[in-house]
Amino acid sequence: MEDEQMTYESAIAELKQLINTLNEGRTTLDESIKLYSRGIELASFCDKRLKEVEQKISAVNSESGEDILNISKEDV
Repeated sequence: MEDEQMTYESAIAELKQLINTLNEGRTTLDESIKLYSRGIELASFCDKRLKEVEQKISAVNSESGEDILNISKEDV
């Protein structure tokens, strides 16, 4: 899958698959290094996406003038 079209969910799925493959211990050292490197790329992509979403949520909260995360159950 091309990184331009990658979603957070697809990156997590690929990362889980890589982890399972590495845990099986059936890959060569060179393959393991490639898988590890790809895992680092995926983890970095996911971290970046989460930070972007967090910023968008903060912007929406700021625009509305309310901190939605601090609304109590009684307010809903």
